[in-house]
Amino acid sequence: MLSGILATIAITYSLQSERNNLQKIAQFYGNHFSQKITAAIQSLSLNLSPLYTMLILHNGKIEHFEKVAEHIALINPEILNINLARNGIVTNVYPYERNKSALGHNLLESEQRRQEARLARDSRRITLAGPFNLVQGGRGLAFRQPVYLPSPKNPQQKEFWGFAIITYRFPEVLLKKMDFTLPDLNLIARRGFAWNLWRTDPVTGQPVTLLSSKKTVAENAQRHPVSLPNATWYFDICPVNGWLDTNTIFLYVYFSIPLCLLFSIAVMQFSMLLNKRNEIVLQSKMDTLTDLYNKRAFWELLEPVLEQYLKDDDADKSRRLFLCVFDLNNFKTINDTYGHMTGDKILIEFSRRLSDVLSREEFASRFGGDEFVAVLYGSADFASNLAELKQLLEGSYSVDDQRLPISVSIGAFSPEAGMLRDKPQHLTLGEFFLEKVDMAMYSEKNMFHRKKAGNS
Repeated sequence: MLSGILATIAITYSLQSERNNLQKIAQFYGNHFSQKITAAIQSLSLNLSPLYTMLILHNGKIEHFEKVAEHIALINPEILNINLARNGIVTNVYPYERNKSALGHNLLESEQRRQEARLARDSRRITLAGPFNLVQGGRGLAFRQPVYLPSPKNPQQKEFWGFAIITYRFPEVLLKKMDFTLPDLNLIARRGFAWNLWRTDPVTGQPVTLLSSKKTVAENAQRHPVSLPNATWYFDICPVNGWLDTNTIFLYVYFSIPLCLLFSIAVMQFSMLLNKRNEIVLQSKMDTLTDLYNKRAFWELLEPVLEQYLKDDDADKSRRLFLCVFDLNNFKTINDTYGHMTGDKILIEFSRRLSDVLSREEFASRFGGDEFVAVLYGSADFASNLAELKQLLEGSYSVDDQRLPISVSIGAFSPEAGMLRDKPQHLTLGEFFLEKVDMAMYSEKNMFHRKKAGNS
């Protein structure tokens, strides 16, 4: 009887541990996948910039449309067509012969297109349409840039000119981005996970699958939102055999009948090994104290993000990337005065505050000791954002019924492609720019110490 109870407890514990570890791994892949899709879609929308610039500079004149469109399509072979739609009606297409049937199509009145087209016009922001079925076969993903020009009657006011539109082949364009910015989908499948990328059709309200694994995703899959211009996609992921594999359950129960006690011991040993394996996978990327990325994972994430950002350096960015370094002031004094356990609790609280301000596309890492790094996005006037961030991270920390004042030195730097001419060949992009951020951080830290010495 006792051995049966022990076996039952062991089986329940093992299965629950397996479920928890599977959920953690799925969470990691889901977050990483959704962040990289967001970055890929944003980079695709930037290809509208040359068309938009042409229309703004020439006040809506389109004499150079063919040349500009040809240049954009030449460097982006996944582009299906490039259109201009004066007053929402398609007036120019490239390439012409393959797409001339689209001329005269009124996007603002089309039953399938009007909802997203009107949203682009009224919001004055780039919007994403599709994926939708194409007349020539396959599926397309369209980006619409609304164009507003000075009114002939009142130049102080702007009126709607029309749209600049680029349509990409889907999923080919996203798959190409995956090769460089998304995790290896085959690796996810080999680890026993099924996944599905989908959206809700704005017209029918029904779910539409965009990309998926060969295996079907269960209803209880984890769901990760992918925030995009005017739309939200969803990435669902779950183990192929379920969070609790029925074959594993049957195996445990079957062998527990004749060998309850021995089996319970074996199961616990197996569970420990299984948990250890999954912990190794997670620990290889996470800092065990703060649950932020560790240094190795940060380097792996940083390089492709910097490469993509610098590749698009000449584009009209609405937000800039900032590489930030954080260092707690006088942290050694806290350790020496209150002990390392208190110091660890300070680091955990600091990491929690930092994590709370990160958006889905931003990420942070503990580099060691009390030094942290992060990739943040902000406007050109990032100083005010940095001041607000500093206020959130600093202040009074409550630890073991004590309130300790904590201050932070922050260094922030926005990389630019023009700086690469000074980069030594032996340094990676991350190493090169991190050196500059370190200089900014240590400059602030020196100011802190000078100010403190002046007040003492």
